[in-house]
Amino acid sequence: MRRELEGDMVFDASVLVEVIFSTVGGRLVRRMLVDEVLFGYVTELAVSELRYVVCRMLGRDEAWRRVDKLLASGYFRVEEISPIVTLASEYKCERAISLPDCFSIALGEYLSMPVLFARREKELVREIERKPFDVDILFLEDYVRKHGESA
Repeated sequence: MRRELEGDMVFDASVLVEVIFSTVGGRLVRRMLVDEVLFGYVTELAVSELRYVVCRMLGRDEAWRRVDKLLASGYFRVEEISPIVTLASEYKCERAISLPDCFSIALGEYLSMPVLFARREKELVREIERKPFDVDILFLEDYVRKHGESA
């Protein structure tokens, strides 16, 4: 089921990377956060993944500065992973997707909200086609196309 890009939703680390680097999709998400059309929930694991991805690209000091600034914005709520460890583990046992993706999807199920990924990763798409998840899985790249390159 396709939804609009609005309301509360879980953001995978890939979406946070887009925001940090102000890609077309990242600018779209940032504008929607600022306009209070969208609010994001992220796992502690997604924050960890964001830090190391940005660190590899920009170095530790710049990565920590940017990630801390993003988290201080108040547009995201970081959720502890302990309540969803078992559910994420079940997904990882049954599905051929990354552990961080399992945690993002588990948080979406736990909070009863859709999960937003930056792009259609082949492993995730394959698993959705094999057996749909119990939550809506959305892809930022679809909304970038919908809203045009000026996002």
